[in-house]
Amino acid sequence: MTAAIRSPDSPRSRSTRKPAAGAAKSKVTSIARARRAKTGPVLPNYSPADEQAIARSSASVIKVLPDRQQQPVWLRSLLQAQRASSVVAVMLLSGALSLYGLTVYGEQRWSQEYQKLETLRLREQQLSASSEVLKHQLAKEAQNPETGLAPQNPGDTIFLQPAPETRSPVAAPNSEPALQHRAGVETPLGY
Repeated sequence: MTAAIRSPDSPRSRSTRKPAAGAAKSKVTSIARARRAKTGPVLPNYSPADEQAIARSSASVIKVLPDRQQQPVWLRSLLQAQRASSVVAVMLLSGALSLYGLTVYGEQRWSQEYQKLETLRLREQQLSASSEVLKHQLAKEAQNPETGLAPQNPGDTIFLQPAPETRSPVAAPNSEPALQHRAGVETPLGY
């Protein structure tokens, strides 16, 4: 067992003693007070047995957590509503982000395809313009007598007689009604 000696300047001894009238104005400081000012307060020296006793006393104090069933109904319903709203908020956020992504992706694809369409329209215009230029050049060359081309006259038109219809030697017997029906309708042989 350890014992500690109290200094004369301890709080208990001050309360029992009355300070002298001239002590407040004196410049004398006790040695114990000067040592404490330099080193700090003196801590008690506990033995290992005392530390274990303090640890046991603090370990024996156990906080009892409240049961979940003891929560009021309104609090439980608010907690469930919070969980449900959190799930709904996450679902709405993911849906909004996916819709935004699809919209941006769709607009990007549309602008790319529209650019392709405009390029194709421009090429179509260029092709039609170049074909018209070629036609115009051919018409100019046709008017030149050195090319050997002659203007078209209706008297120079050639008419051909249609060839007579011949039956194929390997005709099936079931195909004859179809041929008779087809013979009743006049179809042109050529254009």
